[in-house]
Formats: sequence, C-alpha cells, structure tokens
Amino acid sequence: MQSIDIHGFRELDADFQRILDEAPGSRRELHESIAAMLEQEISMAISNSGLNDSNSRVRRYQIKHVGSGGGYAAIRPAGSSDGAETGSNGPGAITNYLESGHKIRAPKGGKGYRPRIRVPHVNGYHFYNTAGVAAEAKAIRMAEDFANNLVGRIGGTG
Repeated sequence: MQSIDIHGFRELDADFQRILDEAPGSRRELHESIAAMLEQEISMAISNSGLNDSNSRVRRYQIKHVGSGGGYAAIRPAGSSDGAETGSNGPGAITNYLESGHKIRAPKGGKGYRPRIRVPHVNGYHFYNTAGVAAEAKAIRMAEDFANNLVGRIGGTG
C-alpha cells in the first residue's frame, strides 16, 4: 500500500506556530528600526540640501511613526497629535514649503518700481525625495534580513 510519510510535520507546525506568536513583536521591531533609519536619512538629506538649518529646527520637526499594529514606518512633520502647532506656521506647513517650494506674491510697487525678485516661485529643497532614494534600498535590505531570519527560524538554525 502506498503512503505518505508525514514525519516532521508536527515539528514544522510547532515552528510555524512559534514564529506566528513572535511575529507581531518581530514585525514591530523591524518597522521601528526602519523608522530610525528613515529619521537618520531625512536628517542627512536636510543637512546636505543646502538649507540653513543651523538650529536643527527643521530636523526636529520630523517625527518617526510606527503603526499601532507595527505594520508600517514613516517619517512626517510633527502634527497636532504630537503637540505641535497647526496652520500656516506649523511644522507641517513649513516642511511643505521647504520641501516643495512656494509661490511668491506679486509685487505691488508703484510707477517705476522694479522688483529685485523676478521669479514667480521659490524652488524647494526636496530633501524627502533625496532621502527616499537611499532609504528605499536600505529598507529593502533590512526586510530581506528579516525574512532570512524567519527562514532560519523555520529551518531550526535561528
């Protein structure tokens, strides 16, 4: 009679259950380390962008966030939930102005007035875009290491 040998399935099932029980904590740890890396990348991008941030105000505005379930990591300007001001002078607005640029109001001078500024828009520093390029590769590497660690645990070598 033909049969299928299921030797080892109980051990594999126990390994899977152990990893599933540890997974939420492990996933949160992964995203916390990714958030810390993102915070460093944003800080370096702000420093290297040419923005005069000698008091580190713009860098302090950037806060790391990890999802409540540990499922994502993000860096964003401080908001009302962080106790920061909101509106046109808040950290979010200032970060947006610096990141994306902003319009310049038209001069209201009289006859013969020649404005010094001749552009309708101030270019942004794009430090989020700059940081995103380097951070993406690092985050992928961190996720691959996390996956390899899980595979090692399943195989019994972790």
